[in-house]
Amino acid sequence: MGLTLITPPLQSAVSLDMVKTHLRVDHNEEDAIIAAYVEAATQSLDGIDGALGRCLINQTWKLTLDSFPEFIEIPLPPCQSITSVTYVDVAGAVQTLAPINYQAVGLGGVSAASIHPAYGKSWPTARSQPEAISVTFVAGYGPSYAEIPEPIIARLLARVGALYAHREGLPTPDDDFLINYRTWAF
Repeated sequence: MGLTLITPPLQSAVSLDMVKTHLRVDHNEEDAIIAAYVEAATQSLDGIDGALGRCLINQTWKLTLDSFPEFIEIPLPPCQSITSVTYVDVAGAVQTLAPINYQAVGLGGVSAASIHPAYGKSWPTARSQPEAISVTFVAGYGPSYAEIPEPIIARLLARVGALYAHREGLPTPDDDFLINYRTWAF
């Protein structure tokens, strides 16, 4: 299974004005550093590498699989929509599966959505090769920060506030933004 970000969010998970109000900053001299803190705090929670394992603002992702499973679980909830399901047929041609041939379950929910063959249908035969199946989907709470649950917004504001107040300090394990970039070898 592979995940690739196709279209990133079009806006930040919290607005600069919202953060500056939270920080009680009424000047523009530190806007760039505050924006960098917002980005770091957001990346620590959002997407495939984020601690929440979900998307905050709508973004488009592509999931690739080697074959059709019984059903396809869509990671990074909440999934708002399925854009397309494509597969490589046995002749090697890429085919788009018509939406009438599958059913998306759990769209917009807090848990992972899934795709199942439609009633009376089955998955087509795909070529036996890596990444033969691709699912493009939109995940996130909505197009703006207004749809993100308040506890997540509060956490983002608190993290940005801690970074701003202690900009020279070492991060605590909770604020270690590098942990998602650690590689593991077994």
